[in-house]
Amino acid sequence: MMSNVNLYLAVAEEALAESRRLDEAARLPRLDGQPGFVITYDPKHTSFKQSLIAIAFAGIYLEALLYIAGLGQLGKEEYMKIDRKSYEEKLKALGVTDVETLATCKRFREARNDLVHEKAIEPLTFEGTAFRTAQREAEIAVTFVRSIAGFLRVPLTLAKTNLGQQRGR
Repeated sequence: MMSNVNLYLAVAEEALAESRRLDEAARLPRLDGQPGFVITYDPKHTSFKQSLIAIAFAGIYLEALLYIAGLGQLGKEEYMKIDRKSYEEKLKALGVTDVETLATCKRFREARNDLVHEKAIEPLTFEGTAFRTAQREAEIAVTFVRSIAGFLRVPLTLAKTNLGQQRGR
């Protein structure tokens, strides 16, 4: 089996690292010497953009990993029956039952969906709206998807295969 699965994780990790770097660079010590810091405004929203890339590619990685594990554990015909299910349902079908992992998976899925399929919020309807920061959700997303290969028992040689590298790209 050939896949770009490793490349997707690398993109997510690199984007997260850049988001962290930009976030730290935006925090300046207070000029009056008091504890704390001042966050400088980035009109280009570069850290936010890098966080979105990290979240999106964490999702792409997870989809690829679930597909690889699903084919290996269930076979193509059985996996295709759950292919359109939620991440949590796929993980359960692949033997992941850890409550905390499934809860983190749900949080990741919801945050990813909210960011990738944004629905504008009218100013008067803020009440009851869950607000997330892309930087924090990117941290959770990348940490979560890194942990999944171990839960799914995907062989490292398979998880490290990159189709683009194999094709000489």
